[in-house]
Amino acid sequence: MRRFFTDPAYVDENTAQIIEDAEHITRVLRMKVGDEILLFDGTGYEYKAVLTVIDSKECQAKILEKYHSAQEPQIQVTIFQGLPKSGKMEVIIQKAVELGVFDIVPMITERCVAKMETDKKVTEKLKRWNRIALEAAKQCGRGRVPQVLPPVPFHTAVQKAVNMDLGLMPYEILGHQGDRSLKKILQSVSCKNIGVLIGPEGGFSDAEAEQAKQMGIMLTGLGKRILRTETVSGTLLSIIMYEKNEM
Repeated sequence: MRRFFTDPAYVDENTAQIIEDAEHITRVLRMKVGDEILLFDGTGYEYKAVLTVIDSKECQAKILEKYHSAQEPQIQVTIFQGLPKSGKMEVIIQKAVELGVFDIVPMITERCVAKMETDKKVTEKLKRWNRIALEAAKQCGRGRVPQVLPPVPFHTAVQKAVNMDLGLMPYEILGHQGDRSLKKILQSVSCKNIGVLIGPEGGFSDAEAEQAKQMGIMLTGLGKRILRTETVSGTLLSIIMYEKNEM
């Protein structure tokens, strides 16, 4: 059965409007009135529905059943990602959504080369990044679409992560220290939400690592090899979801 996104603002008790995928439904798939479909609204709800109006600008469907998505992990992992260069952020967002991230927060650190200097540029980037998150959520069957939130400075990111059940920072210097491994930390702590701080291409400075540690963030290693920034979030999410039985 085909699955489409519907904005929650266009869903009521009995009907749903489909705007974003209307042209695809009409002109590409050539679906007909009476065809059954699945809908998701990006907030964690899914719907079994039947098409009642077909139009390239707006389709309508009668809701037959509403239920919570079974595809969402119980644990909420928020990634605070040091801004990388070029298009790396797009790959990070796509893969993080596929692997179960809750939200993604771009983070400005000492070693960030990428800059977003104007409000207009920030708005444009966020619009594109959230579009990528939506498309990734569609592709992998997520019921909730993770948000890519406005960029924050490092200190703010640390504060937000500290307020979660567990705040983590992968730090390459600790890669060989088995007692600080992510697996051991996860096995020793019960948590429903985790904040993970990931550095840009140059990693975190010693001062940033020390500041995070002093504020209550747990520094951890990810093994003997140093990973690229675009690899770290996927690695972390995979380990966390596996250890918490959410794969």
